[in-house]
Amino acid sequence: MNENRKSRSLVSFENVVAAAVLAGSMWPMAGGAADTHSGTLYIAGMGGHVATVEVKIDPSRPDPITVVNLGRITLNDDPALSKKAYPVHDVRIDHATNVMYWSAFVPDGDGVRAGKLSLASGKMLADVKLSKDPKLTQAPMYCGSGQTKSKFLPVIMGHQGYIDVIDKDSMKLEHRVSLDHPKIPKNYVWAHGVNSPDGQEFALWMSLSDTPGKFPRGNEKRQMVFILDMPALVAGTVKIVRETTLESNPMSAFFRGYYTSDGKQLLISGRDRNWVLDAKTLKVVAETTNLPGVETHDFQPLPGNRYAVLTQRTPMDLAPGKKGVDGQIELYDMVKKQRVGKTVSVCDSCHKPANITTTAVLCGIDSVWKL
Repeated sequence: MNENRKSRSLVSFENVVAAAVLAGSMWPMAGGAADTHSGTLYIAGMGGHVATVEVKIDPSRPDPITVVNLGRITLNDDPALSKKAYPVHDVRIDHATNVMYWSAFVPDGDGVRAGKLSLASGKMLADVKLSKDPKLTQAPMYCGSGQTKSKFLPVIMGHQGYIDVIDKDSMKLEHRVSLDHPKIPKNYVWAHGVNSPDGQEFALWMSLSDTPGKFPRGNEKRQMVFILDMPALVAGTVKIVRETTLESNPMSAFFRGYYTSDGKQLLISGRDRNWVLDAKTLKVVAETTNLPGVETHDFQPLPGNRYAVLTQRTPMDLAPGKKGVDGQIELYDMVKKQRVGKTVSVCDSCHKPANITTTAVLCGIDSVWKL
C-alpha cells in the first residue's frame, strides 16, 4: 500500500475518539431506553471523506439534535484522487474490533476501492482495489453493506448487481454472489442490503424499473424485499427465506437501512419516504413521506429503538442564484412514526466556513454512542 495512503487527514479526531464508547459486538449496543443520547455519527460523503458528527439528542427540544463537534476522516490525502476514487456512500462499524469498513460509490479505473480503518487511531488498516464484474454495465458501485463477525459484505448498487463476501482480516474477496436468481426480477435498480443483528439473515432490497438499471423508473411502482440466509450467502449462494413487494410511486426508490437492535423491525429509506417493516412478516408497520424535494438515504435506530436518525439531502441555496443540496440529519419517532423537530446541517455548516459552495451529497450512516 502506498505510504501516502497510510496517513489520513483527521479534523478534530481527538474529540471523535473521546466520544467513542464501543460495544463488545459488531453491532451497536442496545443500551437503555432513555430518550436522550450522546455519541458520534459517521456519515459517508461524496467528497472522499467520512463526516464525524458528535451529537447530543434530546427529543423534548424543538431542535432535538445538537451538533457538538464536526470533523472528518479523509480517505486519501491527495484531494484530486480522493474526489475521483474515494467518494463513499457506505460505512459499517464492527464494534467488537473498533474498526470501520467502507466501500466506494464510484469506480477507480477497472476496479473499485474498499478498505478499513481504526476508529481509535484514525489510521487506514487496508485500502484495496476490487475488480469490477464484467456483467456490471450500469454504475454506481457500492452503497449498502452488511457484516458478520469475520466477513464484510458490500452490495453493488449498479446493474447487474452482486454482493461481495470479503474476509475482514485480509480484505480478500472470497465470493462474488450474483443477484441473478429465479425469484429476483431482471428489471431492478439500486440494490441495497444489511445484516440482521443475530447475523443469521441478510435483508436485500431493490426497486423495480421499466428498464433494468434505469432511473427514473418509468411507470413501475414496485419495490421488493428479500430475506436471505446468511450462512448460505457467505458461502457464495443466494437462498431466499421470505420476500415481499411494496408499492409507492415511480419516483420512490429504496436506499440504505437497518434492523432495529432487537431484530424485530426493518427500517428502509426510500428517497421520498421511509418504511418500517415487521422483520418476520415483512408487513408494513409505517410509511412516512418526506417534505417535497427532501431525500432520505439512510435510516438508523438509536440505542433502545425508541428513536432513529435519518440522513437527508435537503434543497438549499448555496449562493445567490445557485441552488444545491445540503446534507442534514433528522430525528424520527419510532412509536409515533413521525419526524421530530428540526433538521440540522452536517455538511453546509462545515463547508460554509471553508468557502465551499458545491452541493453536498451525504449517504450512509453508522454510529457510536456513549452509555
